[in-house]
Amino acid sequence: MGKQQAMLLWNDSFSVGVREIDDQHKELVEILNELVALVGEYPGSANQEITSIIEKIDAYKTVHFETEEKYFKQFNYAGADEHIQAHKDFNEKVGELVASFQKNSEKEQLLELVDFIENWFSDHVLNMDHKYVHCFKEGGLE
Repeated sequence: MGKQQAMLLWNDSFSVGVREIDDQHKELVEILNELVALVGEYPGSANQEITSIIEKIDAYKTVHFETEEKYFKQFNYAGADEHIQAHKDFNEKVGELVASFQKNSEKEQLLELVDFIENWFSDHVLNMDHKYVHCFKEGGLE
């Protein structure tokens, strides 16, 4: 049970070359690392802060997914449907993990949430998000 959660480090391979989106991705890394730092203190003093960070993640994903989806529409991105479905799947899974944590308040569930978001972030940004780079660049984003 003494598993130490590692911080997620931003590296240039995550960059999609669009400042607005890279900045949003960096923000998620920061929020996630705030959560990782508090997991070690859970339960106890970190409870209220964890609730606050979960709310930040919820607000973040709404803004970030809306940003990407706005550009999908604006630039008529061919992969939009698949990408939007991935966003929906993420929202659903995070919702389930958060609800489970809020119901049971167990550290393992918190670790599961962190692991899921970290793995999803790495996979999604490196694979799905990089697919739209050419389309967004052609549309004039930088």
